[in-house]
Amino acid sequence: MADEKERLAEQGFSAAQVDAILQRAAELQTGSEIAGVQLNKADLEAGAEAAGIDRAFIDRAIKELEAERVQQAARKRTKMIAGIALAAIVAIWIFSAHLILNSRLSLVEEKQAQLENVLQRRHDLIPNLISVAKASAAHEKELIASISEMYQELEKTGDFSERQALERNLESSVDKLMGALREDPRSFSNAPFMRLSDEMAGAENRISVERKRYNEAAADYNRAARGMFIGFMRPLLGFPASIPPFQASEEARKPAAF
Repeated sequence: MADEKERLAEQGFSAAQVDAILQRAAELQTGSEIAGVQLNKADLEAGAEAAGIDRAFIDRAIKELEAERVQQAARKRTKMIAGIALAAIVAIWIFSAHLILNSRLSLVEEKQAQLENVLQRRHDLIPNLISVAKASAAHEKELIASISEMYQELEKTGDFSERQALERNLESSVDKLMGALREDPRSFSNAPFMRLSDEMAGAENRISVERKRYNEAAADYNRAARGMFIGFMRPLLGFPASIPPFQASEEARKPAAF
């Protein structure tokens, strides 16, 4: 019999695999003098013929080894497919979280822009209000000066979140000044005041509407950001944890009566 070790080597088996085949063949060869005997290093080095291993058992051992190779390859493919599937799920999860948060945040930014536009309309009316107040409500000097200072500060403050407290204070002060002007009999005979009163009432009503829309958009974003799956991904995507609502002053929560 030709040396099985050389034949196996020519078939592409490594030295370790050849030893494994011979060992398995020895275990398979039942009813012989080597049945159940563990081959030692010398037996493995001597080859199958010297160890007394029948070639049929060697072929069977080869088939088992090849079957094991196939199983290992299948397990490897299964793990690879599972890894790809998991990566795909995570990618979809990330994409979905980004899509949801981005759409909610875009809506907040859109409503913020609309709110800022109507707030600017009120700002544009402040100089006229101060001018009318100086002529009709001179006794409100401190309130007029306070409104003037807040107006100037708002014009210099660019950050929307920083302006919110100023806007609330301005809203409250404007309401007080308009109340004082309404109590002054001279104001009702003053055409500029009557026109300003209508314009201011319209501006405040639009602010109330846009504030409500902005707060609804902010609430929608906050609900999405707190979601179990989206909330887990949000910090990794760089989106804010929450967006505070735009609070109105106590006076602004009442119906405008300018």
